[in-house]
Formats: sequence, structure tokens, C-alpha cells
Amino acid sequence: MAWRTPLAAVPRACFPPEVAIHVVRLACERPDTLGRSLSPWDCAELARQLMAAELVEDISVATVRRMLASHQLKPWRHHLWLYPKPPRDSAFYATVSELIDLYTRPLRDDEMVLSVDEKTALQPRGRLHPTQPAQPGNIPTRHEHAYKRGGALNLCAAFDTRSGQVFGPCYPRKRQQEFMTFLEQWDMEIEQHIKTIHIVCDHVSTHHGKEVRKWIAKHSRFVFHFTPVHCS
Repeated sequence: MAWRTPLAAVPRACFPPEVAIHVVRLACERPDTLGRSLSPWDCAELARQLMAAELVEDISVATVRRMLASHQLKPWRHHLWLYPKPPRDSAFYATVSELIDLYTRPLRDDEMVLSVDEKTALQPRGRLHPTQPAQPGNIPTRHEHAYKRGGALNLCAAFDTRSGQVFGPCYPRKRQQEFMTFLEQWDMEIEQHIKTIHIVCDHVSTHHGKEVRKWIAKHSRFVFHFTPVHCS
């Protein structure tokens, strides 16, 4: 019987050029266009697709990886982005310029800038049994797989852009009431010689609801600056 060398062992240059072209084409397309229930391609799935399409009898994952590397392609990586629907208007640039100035300009002795945001639905999960440390004899650290839920908390944090201090209490809910309590704590803790406290936050209703606006009207040293929609 004649000896047959599997294609997986053949150097990349021995594959027909159309194989590498097909790999690149697949990597630059969404898997769902071919009826595959995948989010991104990886080298193993590309190799399976090539064999399913009968372009090759066999091909290794490493060979597919080399083909992709030669074209600087990594289809399994992803970045979030926002499709630019309407062009940015002058109001957007004016707001961003104001915030940049607020973050970078020298502050007066009676000013402070706080960047405020929330982290919601924090769920403490305690292990049902203590974690066992590593032991001699190649015994790894052991974690009990089962856990118990400790409820959910919402972190509300303020970052002092000049000193780096972070103040972050947790509350059981995320409402205007909790946000006003958060502001009340800052109002008591910040020294009275600070006459202007700049608060930078997003447009979530918790930050500018009816009750919050009433509170701000009674506390004149708090000045709010809202970031544009879809802005960090």
C-alpha cells in the first residue's frame, strides 16, 4: 500500500493558493452567513469548515493559524463600537470641551471635581465550604463548587479627579433616594471652604430626576455636568 502523507503534515506552501484565500475570506465573514451557530471564528472551526466544504481532505489547526498570522488576522478578537448614525453636532463638542477643561484646568482652592457613577447588581456569593489550600504531593488548591447567594448591592462611587480619593458606599437599591443620600454624605464630609463641588455623571434618570433637582436647588455648591449620550 502506498504511503500517504496527511495534508496536516504538509507545509503551508504545499496547499493550493486558493486554500489560503478561502481561509482569509472565511475569517473576514460572519459564521452565521454560512449557517454556523458561532459568535466568532477560531482556528479549529475554520479548519472544520474547510473540510466540510471539501476544499481539503484534512488540515491542522496550526496550519490555519499560520495562514491567518501571515495576513495579521485574529477573527476571535472583538472590540465594541457604536455605529455613527447622525454626525456629532456642535452641542456635543461644546459639552466634551467643557468636561475636558473641567478635568484638566487648575482648580481654585474652593473647587472640587468628582466623577460619579454606579456599579449595579453586585452579587456576593459565599462558598458553602472553606477553600482548601494546596498541599505537598501536587495537590492543588480546592474550591467548593457550590455557593450561596448573599443578595445584590449597588455601588455608588465618586472619584476625586485631583486627589485620586474614591468614596463608594453600597446601597440595596438604585433610586433617586439613594443618590441623594450619597450626595448628603459628601455634603457633610467635604470641608466647608469648598464652595463649588462639580459633579460629572451620565444622563441616567437617577441623577436628574424630579427629587434630585429639588435637592440640588437647595444645595447651591453642587454643580452638575452631564456627559453626552453614548459618551464615557
